[in-house]
Amino acid sequence: MANQIIDDIKLKLKSGNVITRLIVINVVVFVIISLLRILLFLIGGVGSFSFFVKFFITTISLPLNFSEFIYQPWTLFTYMFVHIDIMHIFWNMVLLFWFGQILSGFTDSKKIIPLYLLGGIAGGLVALLLVNLLPPFSVYIGMPMVGASAGVTAIIIAAATLVPNYRMNLMFIGEVKLIYVAIFVLFLDVLSLASYNNVGGNLAHLGGALMGFIFIQQYKKGRDLSKPINKILNGFRNLFSSAPKSKMKVAYKRAPSDEDYNYQKTLTQQQIDAILDKISKSGYESLSKAEKEILFSASNKK
Repeated sequence: MANQIIDDIKLKLKSGNVITRLIVINVVVFVIISLLRILLFLIGGVGSFSFFVKFFITTISLPLNFSEFIYQPWTLFTYMFVHIDIMHIFWNMVLLFWFGQILSGFTDSKKIIPLYLLGGIAGGLVALLLVNLLPPFSVYIGMPMVGASAGVTAIIIAAATLVPNYRMNLMFIGEVKLIYVAIFVLFLDVLSLASYNNVGGNLAHLGGALMGFIFIQQYKKGRDLSKPINKILNGFRNLFSSAPKSKMKVAYKRAPSDEDYNYQKTLTQQQIDAILDKISKSGYESLSKAEKEILFSASNKK
């Protein structure tokens, strides 16, 4: 049975889309941590549980203290895949799925993981800096921080920045423009700062939100911030790939000239910009069938 579960996880990681992969990684880490906590508690009681929290959780969570962080720089990456509370991971994964689908539908799926990572890193750095620099938040210095919220917030704000007039159908409320959902999310984070409840997390959300906004603004200017990270990820993927090289011969067509390629690229980009403009003004449903096909085709090519 255990082998079957492992095989199913491997299949999801290989065949699922990037959003599914992110969710699977977060859930697997959560399950492993939860099982370890239960096992140690059953074996050694409260003492073993305290040991687990002190030496394991603090090793992979982000410490909001410069003197500790310089000895644990990897935590700026690991913390965004760690969850302790079941409702924490549940809502993070639900929001990741919803808004990740929207964003990948209007750009492409290759931007999801880089934006998640950039949002998490930006959120971690903002929380680390502000907690240590602003006296009102000094009480949180040294506290461990975990969760995917900063990366997820980056994806929410990126989607709202790209297609602010896209309408979401919310239960009990009805259709709401994406921009209003994003404003509400930011409003809750700012409001929560005054309650001194999860200040580190709220500051991280704001850092992630800033990264999501910057990411899309740069994307609109033709600068894709996801490319360097995708190159690194592809390098790791190729490094650990054990698939044998195919012996099949492939016939290649003559490559188009630079002039033809640049002309076609400019033409396609102009069409996409016009379609995104139309979505921003009138919503996705205002697109014709041909325009939807152009957007879908461009998304799959990236």
